[in-house]
Formats: sequence, C-alpha cells, structure tokens
Amino acid sequence: MYVQQGDCLLKHIDKSPKGLKPVKGDLMFKGQNHHHRLRGKFKMGLLDGKTYVISNGAELFHEEHKTIKIPMGAYRLDHVQEYDHWLEESRQVID
Repeated sequence: MYVQQGDCLLKHIDKSPKGLKPVKGDLMFKGQNHHHRLRGKFKMGLLDGKTYVISNGAELFHEEHKTIKIPMGAYRLDHVQEYDHWLEESRQVID
C-alpha cells in the first residue's frame, strides 16, 4: 500500500523502525514552489538518511493537490521516478 501526492510517495511498511531520530515540524518534502506538509496526528523521524512517518490520523497537504488522508500505520518517504526512454535515464519527478 502507498499514498502518493504529486512527487511525494509514502510506502507502507510493516512496523516503525527502531532508533528513529525525531524530526520537528510538519515539512514532509520541499517542492519547487510549494511543499508537502503533514497535518493531524503523526510522528516523523530519520534513520540511515531516510524519512519515516507514523500516522495516527495524519493528512498530506499541498497547495496544488487534494489533501490526502494517510491511514494509520508506518510509512517510508520515497519520491516518484520517471523514465525518459529517449535519453535512457530515470530521474526524480519534481513537483
């Protein structure tokens, strides 16, 4: 299961990883002009350079997208990739 909003992708994981370093604030992912932010009840943390979100009734908000409810559970932040067949390369989608 996953939650996607533009280029921001939250992939569901079985359980919250041990040893997360808490992240303060609500900024999930910084876009070019607008940012993906969390609202509601959640915890966010870092581990080994990756961002994790534990949702307990959170929503993903962005000015240019519909607000999405994040089901309760643990998620790892990832980014949508696109593949350019002409250049034969993949790149991160920038929203």
